[in-house]
Amino acid sequence: MMKLFLEHWALMLLSTLVVLLVMLIIDTSWPVAYVYVVSTPAEATISDSEGFIWMTPARIPVQHDGLMISVSHPERVPIDTLLLPEMSDEPVLISLPYKFPVEILSDPPGASVVLNGSFIGYTPLNVSIDVPGVHYLSLTLDNLIVLEDSISLLSNTPDTLHYILPQLHQSGMILVPPEAGRSDDILHPYLIARYEVTNRDFCEYLRVLEHAPTRDTTNRWGRTDIIEEMFPSDYPLHFYINTSGVWAVRDGLENLPIAGLNCGAAEEYCEWLTSLDTSGITYRLPTEKEWYTAALAGGSGPWPWGSRRPDGNLLNLSDVSEDMLRRHPSIDDGFPFSAPVGSFPCNNWGLYDMAGNVWEYCRPVHVDSPLVAMGGSWLSSMDDCRCDAIMYPDTGLGYPFIGFRTAATISSQE
Repeated sequence: MMKLFLEHWALMLLSTLVVLLVMLIIDTSWPVAYVYVVSTPAEATISDSEGFIWMTPARIPVQHDGLMISVSHPERVPIDTLLLPEMSDEPVLISLPYKFPVEILSDPPGASVVLNGSFIGYTPLNVSIDVPGVHYLSLTLDNLIVLEDSISLLSNTPDTLHYILPQLHQSGMILVPPEAGRSDDILHPYLIARYEVTNRDFCEYLRVLEHAPTRDTTNRWGRTDIIEEMFPSDYPLHFYINTSGVWAVRDGLENLPIAGLNCGAAEEYCEWLTSLDTSGITYRLPTEKEWYTAALAGGSGPWPWGSRRPDGNLLNLSDVSEDMLRRHPSIDDGFPFSAPVGSFPCNNWGLYDMAGNVWEYCRPVHVDSPLVAMGGSWLSSMDDCRCDAIMYPDTGLGYPFIGFRTAATISSQE
């Protein structure tokens, strides 16, 4: 055996070298081609899974089964791609898409932000959007205030979006800054109540006005002089003198909006609220512009929820259950008359019943203009429940379909 080895060692060595050479040729770790890669923009970084890094333009060694690379640039969206040996015939151009840097700010800060249906954080927020075109934003503050917007991105120029949001005030009302609305006529912040004033609310005021009311037989149905003055109509009164000798609301009617009173009684109620407050808030009726701005809630209308046609799930209007007019017999809101406040969804500023239920007294735009009522009622058509619908009631009368909600002015010291 040794003799055989000694005689043929050179041949055996040559055979071994040939085998090694063949293995080296087919070994996948050896490149079989070089692919020339260029990019826009230039000087992009190319990396592979083995940790090798190149800078474009670059000649990249590629094995016979290809090479997965990642191409990145600080100002563009990275791309992963596969290089194959047959790509070596001509340069491979890789175009990195733009990034769209966007800064999202809100006043006050801390609003949650949803971009194209996905939560992305809280304001202030810096995001990089990868896709050009129209994108949809939704900001929510205090789990109550909602602002919806669409943005159009066409270049990678940094963009800053600054939103001024209403917010929930310590009084429980909504604080509306002038910048939050669509009206150039509102120059100062104001407060507006989330709900219409209810029978329960107004009964507290009656108990202050008349500590021990007694029926007056000289008035209709034995009403007291104060009630006769506040409710000049012949409609049924929701209040009565209970066995304790004080004003009370009839059972089941506590959360219905107050109605049937004249405008003067509504203004006097606001003055009473002001007398109870020690924080510098002056309660009053909203102006026509304030009410309209709050009803739209930053949207374009024509109804508080937007452009969707009204139905029985959105508001209380003249429907099949309303026996007098039945303006919309194909709609059923479930209430023949007014509904308890808050029975239907609020608008994007957390305000309820800005359409339907009861018309609401508002101050006119000009002092010498007639009193107005806004928003429609349980007796109204859907067009009369639009945010821009206006009624001109007789100030000396009371109507069973007109009530009010409070607004307020904040002192400069608050």
